[in-house]
Amino acid sequence: MKISFLCGPERLNEFHRPALVVAHPGHELKVFGWLQANTPRVYVLTDGSGGGTPRLASTAKLLNQAGAISDEVFRAISDAEIYCSILQKQTAIFLGIVDALAASFVGNGIDFVAGDAAEGFNPTHDICRALVNAAVAIAQHATGRTIANYEFCLTEWEQHCLEIHDQRCLHLRLEDGLLRRKLRSAAEYTELKQEIEQAIALRGEEYFRVECLRKIGDSFPEPEPAPKPYYEVFGETRVAQGKYESVIRYEQHMLPILKAVRAHALEITTVSDTLLTSTVAAGQPLLL
Repeated sequence: MKISFLCGPERLNEFHRPALVVAHPGHELKVFGWLQANTPRVYVLTDGSGGGTPRLASTAKLLNQAGAISDEVFRAISDAEIYCSILQKQTAIFLGIVDALAASFVGNGIDFVAGDAAEGFNPTHDICRALVNAAVAIAQHATGRTIANYEFCLTEWEQHCLEIHDQRCLHLRLEDGLLRRKLRSAAEYTELKQEIEQAIALRGEEYFRVECLRKIGDSFPEPEPAPKPYYEVFGETRVAQGKYESVIRYEQHMLPILKAVRAHALEITTVSDTLLTSTVAAGQPLLL
């Protein structure tokens, strides 16, 4: 596969069983080159139907062409269900996804995970990152093996963010043929036509030649109050337009879920190794 390693804290050839975890189908396009070169096991949390049309079929087609494997955690919940679960702070749903991810990581010997970054743009993206961090921590404790945990941004052009690259970033450069395939696959992903055209208009095709995965540190910091995220501002506009009934708030809705996910992982990682290994490897719920 025509892809070059430019820099990073680790080389990809150190890992043999990678995984990709995304909140919505279509996110895999952002790391298309890495996906093609590494054929990971793929986990998609929702069906991507927030815009009205589910996107799983398009992602399934793309993954099949790449030779990637769809895990059982593939469309764990619909977009409408996850937004309702956030508003109602139904933490049990999210803890169940954490346990399912951890069980799969253990059962499939996953040693490298790439997933959505928390950017304050979409609440489901941010929750996905928290679920991945928790599942990685649980799986590492169960197996005694280190699992490399990386994130990638999805919306830097939407928020006009200043991009920061440092020693935690793993950069991959796509050669011309692979870049053309990436752009062609994006153009054929009809459900994301508007978003893809906007991204290319703002950044240009060449921007998508280099893919950046940023390594997550080993720490598991306590979620704290934060400035109003973009999704709150967007939600307020939608409510005013009569298109949404409620606004998902970070402190009111998200923060309790993020804290519960973190507490769940911390509690599980204090369980004896024997009990945890047998329970997680069997794919059974972890009852504490």
